[in-house]
Amino acid sequence: MVDAIRVENLWFKYIGSDEWVLKDISFGVREGETVVIMGPSGCGKSTLLYVLVGMIPHIIRGEIRGHVSLMGLDVLRSRPEELTRLVGLVFQNPEIQVIMPSVVEEIAFGLENLNLSTSEIDKRIREILELTGLVHKMHESPYSLSLGEKQVLAIASVLALKPRILVLDEPTSMLDHPGTRRILELIEKIKRETSMTLVVVEHRIEWVAEHADRILIMEDGKIACEGAPSEIFSDKDLVVKTGVRPPQVSEIFYRILDSKPGSFPKIPVALREAVESLKANPKLKSAHTVVAPTTLKEGSVEDFAKGRVVIEVRDLWFRYGRGLPWILRGVNLEVREGEFLAIIGHSGAGKTTLVKHFNGLLKPVNGYVKILGYDTRKTSVSTLARIVGMVFQNPEAQFFASTIYDEMSFALRKIGLSKEEVEGRIKEALEAVDLQKPLQMSPHLLSFGEKHRLAIASILALRPKVIVLDEPFSGLDYKRSLQLLLVLKKFTKLGGTVVLVAHDLQLIGEVADRVVVLSGGKIAREGTTREVLSDVEWLAEHGFIPLQSTLLARELGIVGAVKTGEVAEAIVQLLNPQFPA
Repeated sequence: MVDAIRVENLWFKYIGSDEWVLKDISFGVREGETVVIMGPSGCGKSTLLYVLVGMIPHIIRGEIRGHVSLMGLDVLRSRPEELTRLVGLVFQNPEIQVIMPSVVEEIAFGLENLNLSTSEIDKRIREILELTGLVHKMHESPYSLSLGEKQVLAIASVLALKPRILVLDEPTSMLDHPGTRRILELIEKIKRETSMTLVVVEHRIEWVAEHADRILIMEDGKIACEGAPSEIFSDKDLVVKTGVRPPQVSEIFYRILDSKPGSFPKIPVALREAVESLKANPKLKSAHTVVAPTTLKEGSVEDFAKGRVVIEVRDLWFRYGRGLPWILRGVNLEVREGEFLAIIGHSGAGKTTLVKHFNGLLKPVNGYVKILGYDTRKTSVSTLARIVGMVFQNPEAQFFASTIYDEMSFALRKIGLSKEEVEGRIKEALEAVDLQKPLQMSPHLLSFGEKHRLAIASILALRPKVIVLDEPFSGLDYKRSLQLLLVLKKFTKLGGTVVLVAHDLQLIGEVADRVVVLSGGKIAREGTTREVLSDVEWLAEHGFIPLQSTLLARELGIVGAVKTGEVAEAIVQLLNPQFPA
């Protein structure tokens, strides 16, 4: 049987670069198999996908060696039009894939380029609209869709071409929780109802563990290891070595087995497996005991009311023009010195609009915002920028200099620092974000994840009182994301304040003191991180994907635990012979 994909001794480097991005890669993918590619930022995942679909070498040039075939067809020697009948690619950002004025025309566009008959085009459109659930949106403009719906449309447009192989490059990385759920359910449906081969770069580990047939882990342009999810995630040493994020239930079992070796025969990789394994234990199967781990020392919201108010928001209303819908509707909020605040909410909730008021980029229509007492309506952006540093969703929007050194030194020189102070701060900030690149390199040559790290380093070097980050994890792997958050947590320990807008509840659970949930321009809920993230029912009712750790804790009657370490400690207590279960 011919492999759907066969890669042998693949090497590749981009034009103008001496560095090989892909290094002697060999692997195969069977027809109908779902393979997930994982690895740290900059390891070559996207480049490998571009080779698989023929963008390299037919569109993106460089030096390439080795052999790549799809269904027996040589990718490097075949014409692009031959490859498009075999393989389709969906990018991270759906915005760059949508070009037509209506949903149905978007799906039809690629089919018309295949010179199919009108009846065949109509038949395929009906099938794809039904498969993807876009029937009721078929005549709408793609630009009126949510980001998640646009990504569904991007996938639908590729599926209509009936490729044998579908390649998806981090299809959920830019989506909120409802959008993510819809894309992952669609991928599951494609896997269930078709014989299509799927190659996916995806960091939603809990989903990967349940739905991937095989995982390839890349490191520094090479395949570091490959295997079934149960093989990969049950090997703690391998997980630590490669730096991938394990499913939360696997991490909980690592900790349990560290404390009580031999207490379970294997490490589960899915929630269902973990629950079954734990409840099969005589000490746990009938446990309804509420267990409060000793690590639960967090106080209430009132405990954060002791520091001085750094950001004060009162009855804030905002819209982008007279007659347009209100984006913020009477928001009231206080953020205190030394606090790490997370703001969560679905697309269109008003999160970015709210935080843009914190450095004066937007001014209230009604109400007010004060930063350390400065009324933003009466204070210049340049004055506020000395207090509040902001990192945007798209880091490139912040770059203007031609080198990393000039990018980081510009503002430092403007505030009167000496050359020695400037260079010292740059070195310190780049080390904090683990960015080791030549200072004379252009920021625009960095990977997307590296650009985010540079943007954060530029803000850290200025040492503002407040750092605001709007979705800073795009393009970053879990290890680097957590590393950056720990740097920011240290910043709060020194008296700084952090406001983080993000979708990743696991990362938020590790570092945030308090969570504010924004919905429809209003604050729908606020509380300590533990209060909000442990309320599984409320999160699910409001469209969020609860943490696997909290779902497992609920199954065992453990109340209030959010972090994997807390859940593991509670389970160890239940397993202890002295514990009155």
